[in-house]
Formats: sequence, structure tokens, C-alpha cells
Amino acid sequence: MFAVVAGLALLTSCSRPPSQAFSTAPDGGVGAVAITGAGFDVESAGDVSKDTSDATWAGVLATLNRYLEAAVLTPLRTGGPAGDLAPLFTSLAVDRVTTGPDRAALIDEGVPPATDIRADASVATLTALAGSDGTVSVVDATLDLRLRGRSADGPLTVTRTGDIVLLPDGGTWRIDSYDITASRTFGGAATTTTTARS
Repeated sequence: MFAVVAGLALLTSCSRPPSQAFSTAPDGGVGAVAITGAGFDVESAGDVSKDTSDATWAGVLATLNRYLEAAVLTPLRTGGPAGDLAPLFTSLAVDRVTTGPDRAALIDEGVPPATDIRADASVATLTALAGSDGTVSVVDATLDLRLRGRSADGPLTVTRTGDIVLLPDGGTWRIDSYDITASRTFGGAATTTTTARS
């Protein structure tokens, strides 16, 4: 999948600035932690309509924010397990994340409940691949997520960087593959780093 994304530059490129209509936090709250778009390039062998481009942009960011809420913010805030991740991943990826070897890199569980979680960075730069008919078939999201907060053990930082590849499926966008590195520091202890690639 990453080889496909790397080859996008061979096609006609159309770059659009981020649409502020899709950059608000999921709950609309001021200061809420949410992934916003840092840019959106569409690589296409044909013409991609503005409606298709906007729908892709909105759909991918919606999935990324559902992932952020379920896999990162919910376990950090509660100290409990992640939310339901199955609807966010393709059938090929879901088991590796929910019960398999990549869970530790993609989910922040098993830590004391955190408060005052803030984002030093929470952005994704999107690159979409479309065919000659203008249909978008895959989107690569380059993620830069850097969070900080406090727990009973002291300050914490969580960062997650890398690429997430999403595919359209049944009117939504699902995560199909990833190359992600997560680093965490809790209460001044040594930083732990986990990487997952599929």
C-alpha cells in the first residue's frame, strides 16, 4: 500500500488549501483536541470534482478524529480501555490493532487517568489518489500528534507520528494500513517508543 502512495507523484497533481469547514473539533468546543487538516493534495489521472474532494477531506478527517477519540483520548482520560475500534479499520487491519501485535503502537491504554490534555500539534497532511473517472480510491494521511497532560504520577506526553492509509468503504473511510511511531513519557519516567507498520 505504501508503494502505491509513494507513486502518486507520477500522476497529475492538484493541491488545495485546507478547508476550514472541516477543521473544527468534533464537539465544536474551543480548545478541544482534534486532528485538523494541514493540506490536501489530490493526485489524479482525471478530473476530481470539488464535491468529491470536499467529501473525501471531510470523511478522512472524521475517521481520524474518531480514531483519536476512541484509541487515544478515551483511554488517557479514563485510565480504561479504548473505545470500539472495529468500525474504523478494514477487515484486514482490525485484528492486528484490536487483538494483535500493533495495539500498543496505536492505542494509549494502561495508564493513570490524565487531565488537562492539550495538543502541541494535532494535524494531518492528506494525499489522495484518484482514477481517470475522478473517483478517489486511497488517501495517505501523514500524522503529527503531540499531546501533553497530567496524571497522578505527574506530567505526561504522548506523540504519534507517521502515515495512515485509508480506503473508502460503504460510505465511510477506514484505516487499512499504517507506519506509526508512538512515544510516551509518564510522570518523568523514561520515554517508551513503539512502532507498527502494516
